[in-house]
Amino acid sequence: MNTFVPIGRFFSLRDGRVGQYLSSRVLVVRTPFRRSLSLCYFGFDKLNQAQKFAQSLASSGYRFSVQKSQVLTQFPFEIKLIGDTEIAKRLAYWDRKDQKQLPELRRKILAA
Repeated sequence: MNTFVPIGRFFSLRDGRVGQYLSSRVLVVRTPFRRSLSLCYFGFDKLNQAQKFAQSLASSGYRFSVQKSQVLTQFPFEIKLIGDTEIAKRLAYWDRKDQKQLPELRRKILAA
């Protein structure tokens, strides 16, 4: 994925919605000043990754859909989670942590 995303910053979407990337693959979409559920989008490179995560969400009782990317266009697939932003915050934390560890892991592999 080569697309830059503004992590932490709010940006305007259509129809009065705002988005906020919590990590490179976690996006929260809200409609300020309206009483509506927040949406969270999680991007995946492979369908089987999305399906595996969807099984976990289903067993926990979350409302979601697996779809070809419509919002997170830098990924081929996305999961749209309806209403729960806490799980998005937790997943974004771990995603950011993994992204920070990748350069270090690459250095160790190259040094070996």
